[in-house]
Amino acid sequence: MYGLYVMVVDNLGVKMKITNKENNQWKLNINLDKKRYKEFYDKVTDLSKELEYQSSKNKLNYSIVLNAVKIPNMETGGWSNRCEDFKFVLFLDMDNTLWWQVKAQLDFIIERFDLPPCYVFETEGHKDCNGEEYGNYNVFCPIKLRFFETFNIQNETTCDVAHKNLPKIYRFKSAILRNLPKGKKGRPIFKCIVGNLKKEYKQPVSSAHLDFIHLAYPEIPKVKYLNKDNYKKLWLSNYKTASK
Repeated sequence: MYGLYVMVVDNLGVKMKITNKENNQWKLNINLDKKRYKEFYDKVTDLSKELEYQSSKNKLNYSIVLNAVKIPNMETGGWSNRCEDFKFVLFLDMDNTLWWQVKAQLDFIIERFDLPPCYVFETEGHKDCNGEEYGNYNVFCPIKLRFFETFNIQNETTCDVAHKNLPKIYRFKSAILRNLPKGKKGRPIFKCIVGNLKKEYKQPVSSAHLDFIHLAYPEIPKVKYLNKDNYKKLWLSNYKTASK
């Protein structure tokens, strides 16, 4: 068995907050329900048009940019790429991408960085107007890397930018891939392994991550790894998301 460390990330609502800065700059934070959100949008749109029309065209010295986002409220969870010895396995999050492009990129980085096989999980799949397969894919490679090395490899792919940047600012300093259901979506579906399944691999790999996927997906073929670390701890994360 492997040990689990669970880290919980929560999003708490806050009251309206206005932050005043230098040079007449300010920032407004408010939280609204759906009905008032629509009402706010309608009112601020009408007011903006009116005030912009009334402004002097020669003195347009101030710019206001409003961004509104839905607060994450849907429970889900994922696994971390951190290893017990503070090494990291490789995670890739590749959304809205043609499958043949995902496959080509994985073949490239396997050769370019001498990687063992990559495990692909599909979170959403479609066919476009040309009949080509595309969707959202999570990719896991069990190789153990230093923190910055994961970014070097990700930068050679079309990996989601937010997925790449989150470990740099997230207090646990690790990447997360979803492995639980989300709303009406089930858990990610195992698609395939990209790489030669007949070879033996000498690269250092994470035992905890491999044990986890084989327990969760017994149908996954086993690959011959000659340099497992034999660590057992794996970090999981519960979090909320706004995407469906």
